[in-house]
Amino acid sequence: MAKLADIARAAGVSSAVVSRVINEDRTLRVSEATRARVQKAIKDLDYAPNIAAQTLRSSKSGLVAVILHDVTNPVYAEILRGAQASAAQNGKALLVFDSATGAESANRLAAMIGGGALDGLVIQGAGEVSDLVLARAATRKIPTILLQADLDIDACLISLPDEAAADTATRHLLDHGHRRIGCLATVEGMRFTESRLAGYRRALGDAGIDPRDSPVVFSAPEIEAGTEACSRLLGGNPDLTAIVCFNVLSAIGAMKALGDAGRQIPDDVSIVAVHDVPFADVLKAPLTTVAMPLFEMGQKAIQLVSDGVPDTQLLAVDSPPPTLIQRRSVATPNR
Repeated sequence: MAKLADIARAAGVSSAVVSRVINEDRTLRVSEATRARVQKAIKDLDYAPNIAAQTLRSSKSGLVAVILHDVTNPVYAEILRGAQASAAQNGKALLVFDSATGAESANRLAAMIGGGALDGLVIQGAGEVSDLVLARAATRKIPTILLQADLDIDACLISLPDEAAADTATRHLLDHGHRRIGCLATVEGMRFTESRLAGYRRALGDAGIDPRDSPVVFSAPEIEAGTEACSRLLGGNPDLTAIVCFNVLSAIGAMKALGDAGRQIPDDVSIVAVHDVPFADVLKAPLTTVAMPLFEMGQKAIQLVSDGVPDTQLLAVDSPPPTLIQRRSVATPNR
């Protein structure tokens, strides 16, 4: 394996110059020709930096842990894609943990935090996060970013334009003439759930509909949970002509419940979901969705860890704004 001295010898410079080029030292004053010669030698000799030595010098490991509630959730894939893009730009690597995998995984993560092996922690959603993990992060003062869900810790929370997304979805149904619009919400009491409820109710109110007359059922962001919740929603409100779903996975579960009840989409019931996923277009009834800046949220989280968490406790990622993607799950109500 090539060493710094080998690179220096090939490029005709000192080992110190090679080191400063590798570490992108902006105070290094060498000609562009010399810099290019060093970079060529690095490439030709297939040099790999000693990460352990770099960590000792900088007190940075280059590792950021991302805790997800469910790694199989396709919505989180877009967040991870953005996080990975930012990590590559900032010289970081991601370690992904599933909070649902139990104590062994949590203990391993806590040990890594305690040993100084992480530069930061990103926590997504409302999953169960080990108290030991949070305590270690607080004790070590590990920069911690929360995505969407509040936890009782000193951390920066990144939110999405949730109210605007639910407003957009509801108005799309209103524009098609729907007046009996039910809501399949996300987990009750969460910040993003309350924000989406505010958007749903605002759109109804602007249309002259009393939001108290429009039923809401809460559901976990899972297909099976969406099926069960939608069955309850339909059971108590058989006259509904449309449903706003605050999560795309629960929306897919709702579509199953509608099929089981003999309701056709969109002839009998129209449906719109918050969040878009690649397979929404190939469902039996291609699903109309409201896309959110998930990629950008993932980017922002890793950038904050890299730059240093700001003093503010709440940041919004609202660009690009929520975007309605029209497919074929919405139609004029069949009167």
